[in-house]
Amino acid sequence: MRAMGLRGSGQIYTLPSESCWAQLGIQRSTWSDQDAVDFTVNLSVISTAAWARAVEENPSLGAKPSPNTYSLSRERFQQRIGRAAGGGDYWWRLTADGRDEAATCDDFLTMVEAHGLPVLRREVEARR
Repeated sequence: MRAMGLRGSGQIYTLPSESCWAQLGIQRSTWSDQDAVDFTVNLSVISTAAWARAVEENPSLGAKPSPNTYSLSRERFQQRIGRAAGGGDYWWRLTADGRDEAATCDDFLTMVEAHGLPVLRREVEARR
């Protein structure tokens, strides 16, 4: 993901921007267990100025947004990667036995590069 220009680790990655929080979050399903992990990607963009205003009104929001926490802010773009790709909700599955791991990872990275990053860039540009 860093090769695509994203910064981060674990479940949250950020597309560097001076004007916005442009984030990609990996959300694990609550139904995941020791045998399999189901996950999707949440995309989120909000201008740093809009986030600062939101934090002034509600300090419990914290210093930066989380793409995996839904917000009612009209100034914040939030979308799952499946919608960004023109479809419905889209989830991947990794199993404990490693079956299909390479294909799952390839599909995940392809979706991020082909759909997630263009949407994040478009939304950042719209807020300049």
